[in-house]
Amino acid sequence: MQVDKAKTNQTIAISVITGFLGSGKTTLLNYLLQHPEIDETAVLINEFGEIGLDHLLVAELDDEVVLLSSGCICCTVQGELVDSLKGLYMKRLAGQLPLFTRVIIETTGLADPIPIINCLMKDPLFKHTYSLDSLVTTVDGLYGEDQLDSHPEAVKQAAVADRIIITKTDLAEQTVLESLKQRLTDLNPGARVFQTVQGQVSPNQLFDVALYDPRTKTLDVQRWLNEDAYVPPGEQGHEHDHTVDLNRHDDRIRSFCLYVDRPLPWYAFLNWFDDLANKKGDHLLRVKGLVNIENENAPYAVHCVQATRHTPVKLTAWPDGDRRSKMVFITLDLPEADIQADLDAWLDGLDGASGAGPKKSELGQSTEIWLNEGEITRLFGALVEHRDEPAADAIRLMLLTGTRWHEARDARWADIDMERRLWLQSSPAKPHKQPRRIRLSEPAMMLLRRLAGNGGEWLFPGPGGDRPTETIESLWDDLTTAALIEDAELERLRPTIASHLFADQDPAVLNSLLGDSE
Repeated sequence: MQVDKAKTNQTIAISVITGFLGSGKTTLLNYLLQHPEIDETAVLINEFGEIGLDHLLVAELDDEVVLLSSGCICCTVQGELVDSLKGLYMKRLAGQLPLFTRVIIETTGLADPIPIINCLMKDPLFKHTYSLDSLVTTVDGLYGEDQLDSHPEAVKQAAVADRIIITKTDLAEQTVLESLKQRLTDLNPGARVFQTVQGQVSPNQLFDVALYDPRTKTLDVQRWLNEDAYVPPGEQGHEHDHTVDLNRHDDRIRSFCLYVDRPLPWYAFLNWFDDLANKKGDHLLRVKGLVNIENENAPYAVHCVQATRHTPVKLTAWPDGDRRSKMVFITLDLPEADIQADLDAWLDGLDGASGAGPKKSELGQSTEIWLNEGEITRLFGALVEHRDEPAADAIRLMLLTGTRWHEARDARWADIDMERRLWLQSSPAKPHKQPRRIRLSEPAMMLLRRLAGNGGEWLFPGPGGDRPTETIESLWDDLTTAALIEDAELERLRPTIASHLFADQDPAVLNSLLGDSE
């Protein structure tokens, strides 16, 4: 099988079809699989038996994969979803499968879509290979309202959807359908709602709704954010102020859009956004936003699901003349007023530079600056994509010990006392000086145990196992760019670790941890 290298390097769009039991997911999928616009698609389902493959099946490639006449690949989900997607991608890369450009995932009727979206955003593989395009939810036209009343899963499926399909419209009364559509629109104003018979809906109405439009090769902000569907500030009606009936699952879900008129400092905003996700992640079903950043001629698009934030995307230009930052929230048991208050408090404190980025060290008279907690979190996130790289492991050890970068580069196994959990650092310039004794924490020991089986003289060898090269510095530049850290130097890591430890440790303990005598 010939491999098209250009297509191999394209990001693969993922669309998720969810919906409550009996809502018509399989009927919709059967229709889509026969549609000519669905070629170059891989489909992940739970059971082959649920899909009408008799008229579609061309060849069985293995026990888990079949090739359909439409050009689609149909696979059963074996084990974890992420593992299935990784296996699918590796077979595609090796030329064992046709070069699909989209994956459709059909969930079970009781599936919560949030963990699915979460894992698609968290796994480092997806940053360069897969991208979340659309979440499509089917709702039963006959029994949809009863299911929304009785099952919180059905409400959540509809609340986070990009597209909602009302099925069985030929069987339901028009008044029932109108009531259901209004309820779904109130629940999720940003989703487009379609009514279908036998799942007959065009694929171009369901897919390619992410920020990037593969058809036009452009960023389509209006389609992705759709903030016009939300009531502007000052125009809220009774729906935003009514008494909540917690027995009605809809009333636990809020959908709203918040606005900020002034440009925002980038790193301060990221820290606030990350802090909100960390504090309220269980209640943030989905957040999309367009942020006006100081001294930038174009905005940044941000996307968050619970506590997981997607890498921000800088747009090439503003989509229109509106320069306000705008963030669309879908929340569970979290009122709009609470987030607005948190945002207002942060905006009020901006002039005090609280959490706005690097700060001066409080240790002694030092004027070195360190990384704040948000930057450290993003740095560890960027490191995830560089597992088993010596330079990355060196930076990990620096983060865990506060050692200097050239000391990590030159670390030898002969200097490590695993039994006593000590790192003895000698200075080549001062051979007669007593080695610095750095006590190794359990996380540092875990890293060293993983590396111990590699053998060789150096902890972090260069190519061929010889003396380490300067790859630590070049990787650091890549990491800080990915982590959106400005003006970051490797020398900042040591005062960073010292400064954060200083809050919880007395100076004697701190000196022991860092190997300092002062």
